[in-house]
Amino acid sequence: MAHFKTAVRVGAMLAGLAAAGGASAAQTTFSDTTFNTGDYTLGAFTDPTVTVNSYGQTTTGGDPGGALQGLVSSTGSNAQGVLLTALNNTFVYDPGASGAITSLDVSLDRFTNPTNGGEVSLVGSYSLRVLAEQDGQLYQATFIFGPFGQPGGTWNLLSQSGVVASDFTQLNSSNFAGAGSVGGLNFGGDAITFGFAMRGSGAVNGDGTLSTFPQTNDLRADNFTLSVNGVPEPETWALMIVGFGSAGVLLRARRRREALA
Repeated sequence: MAHFKTAVRVGAMLAGLAAAGGASAAQTTFSDTTFNTGDYTLGAFTDPTVTVNSYGQTTTGGDPGGALQGLVSSTGSNAQGVLLTALNNTFVYDPGASGAITSLDVSLDRFTNPTNGGEVSLVGSYSLRVLAEQDGQLYQATFIFGPFGQPGGTWNLLSQSGVVASDFTQLNSSNFAGAGSVGGLNFGGDAITFGFAMRGSGAVNGDGTLSTFPQTNDLRADNFTLSVNGVPEPETWALMIVGFGSAGVLLRARRRREALA
């Protein structure tokens, strides 16, 4: 029994060395810092009181350099009644060709500057909204950061690791706030195009109440990075098999020596 335990320990050690020797779980990383609108499919969901004045690349005003910028205006207190969507046509992962997805790691720099007739406004929170399109259906995973309670016009890095398929809800015009039905996105199915969304932030008065004045909002995004984490690469499995196979050879050799003794 002691010899068997030794062989198992040796096999585990060899498998660990194989995993640490350069081969690791498959990961594909997409990154964009320039936001060339030719790479994106841009869209917007809006309530009737919200107008999208412009949406596209700005070559300055990013963090730093170029960024994606959406300028929106609203009447009343409905500045949050908009969702600007951005699917990056180059951020495409095909699980059928490259292996099933286990999770996603996402980061995005966000900027918002809501104003209500020149009054100072505070931004209470930021949302990181990951988009995924598969088989013509759009999905959204929403993560809220805050409360910040800071003046608008400040860049904030938002990041979320370990995003899984069950974090996504189906997105359409009736539920763009993020309360859609769960399910449908298949991390092991057809090709998926990834992106993100920006939702408007309501201008907040100094006492914390939501402003009821007509508002404008400058929404920007920069430095979008998304890493797809998948199953271990084939060479990792091969090295692990070699490790355990070596342990088996050691065990059989020890048994032969004991039989001859």
